[in-house]
Amino acid sequence: MLPKSSSKQSFLHGALILTLATAVVKVIGALFTIPLANLLTGEGMGYFYTAYDIYNVLLVISTAGLPVAMSRMVSEAEAKGRYAEVSRIFNVSMLTFLIIGAAGSAGMYLFAHRLADLMRNSNAWQAVMVLSPAVFFVALMSAFRGYFQGRSNMTPTAVSQVIEALSKLVVGFGLAWWIVHVGGGLEKASAGAIAGVTLGTVLGGLYLIFCKVRDGKPSALAPENQHIRTSSQIFKALIKIAIPITIGASVLSVVNFIDTMLVLRRLQDAAGFTQHMANWLYGAYGNAKKIFNFPAAFIVPFSVSIIPALTTALAKNDKNGVTRTVEASLRIMSLLAMPAGVGLMVLSWPILNVIYFAIPDEVNAGAPLLAILGIATVVNCVVLLTNAILQAFGRVGIPVLTMAIGGVVKIVTNWFLVGTPSLNILGAPIGTCLCYTVIAVMNILFIMREIPQTPNIFKVFSRPLIASILMGGVAWGSYTLLMRVVGARMGVLLAILLSGAVYLVLVIALRAITREDLLLLPKGRKIADFLRIR
Repeated sequence: MLPKSSSKQSFLHGALILTLATAVVKVIGALFTIPLANLLTGEGMGYFYTAYDIYNVLLVISTAGLPVAMSRMVSEAEAKGRYAEVSRIFNVSMLTFLIIGAAGSAGMYLFAHRLADLMRNSNAWQAVMVLSPAVFFVALMSAFRGYFQGRSNMTPTAVSQVIEALSKLVVGFGLAWWIVHVGGGLEKASAGAIAGVTLGTVLGGLYLIFCKVRDGKPSALAPENQHIRTSSQIFKALIKIAIPITIGASVLSVVNFIDTMLVLRRLQDAAGFTQHMANWLYGAYGNAKKIFNFPAAFIVPFSVSIIPALTTALAKNDKNGVTRTVEASLRIMSLLAMPAGVGLMVLSWPILNVIYFAIPDEVNAGAPLLAILGIATVVNCVVLLTNAILQAFGRVGIPVLTMAIGGVVKIVTNWFLVGTPSLNILGAPIGTCLCYTVIAVMNILFIMREIPQTPNIFKVFSRPLIASILMGGVAWGSYTLLMRVVGARMGVLLAILLSGAVYLVLVIALRAITREDLLLLPKGRKIADFLRIR
């Protein structure tokens, strides 16, 4: 039997916990990166982002697919009462994770100088070296997270994510601030900020170990005559599930790694910038990307709430239900993503000015980059949702193909545009925008092939787009007036609140959302009643 401390949660309960954790982590992350960028300026953040881009590739390759595979295997074994096999899956997985994590950390540490040189940002080597242990500890955490998620207990994962974020904020920013104020230089200060990230993975790992010890382990006894797979069989099954998932998750991470290397090289070799100036520009671009990534983070848990409805309709062979669910999910996503994208486009400079108030030069450099990324925000959210829809249809290979094609578009575009002196760093967000647009269009075309009744794509996107454009006009007009009365910083905050209220009224007036759409969401009936949508 299972230990009494084991805590099972419903699907929506678990999704809600992870959604709340995402929100908390994003807020803490903003409290870390915003003051850090003001402290380190574009140069220091260039080193920081370069190290992170290297780390993310190793992280995705080593941990993207294995936790999912482990979770599925643990859940399946437990459902069949094979509690001895659950323990064996954990042990085999843990050993696999630790070997891969140790190899990733060792490679990142030993080749820190070479990796920084490869990125054409040689002064980033200290940040790369300090971040290297994090690969090992994230691999360790992934094993425990896969185990707990397989047993439908999302709380340890959520709490460990918050611990990571808090350590990054307190230790990382504290070290960076101290190093800057004792005159240690921006290279060392960026490494100090990275040290908080590394320590966070250590503390998160220790917390998960504590949870596992407290949780105990399933009984090693198995029912009579029940077949328990050997360690070798478990390892083969683990790898068989993990490899396709890892390949899919790695595509854009590898593309982003190549893209970072390419941007820094083309700025120096073709656009005529020095390494110092290229790093500064990349730091300004990284600050803009941080804001660009914020809206998309909330589409992921949103997708988690939508997909069960689609899966249910597919299982019942309800063709009308499948079409309605796909249309509704795309419409709700567009209602969230389009105003965010338009807002970033029209208020790019005011938003950056509020956030990065201590570095006006980086604000001026980043504003046109963020304006272009506003368009990419919308198509990126479309990509996240359509990937999930295709996976619900069982077409897991299609997102891999479309992301690979989009990645090639991004690399080719950046090669030519970033290397053009008159465009230089502006070519990077243009490449990002084209990349996600290509992926989104291809995903939608594939989805239309899967659905018996083709959804009305024009109807899905047109009304949210009209509402968002009108909202954008209100945002820009109100900011222009308010900044003269209350100043730029207060003006942009008031403009965002006013345009948000106007957008909500427009959505209802244009009937851009239906009651049926809202019922797909948690608490959707209460939301519909509150907004008086019938």
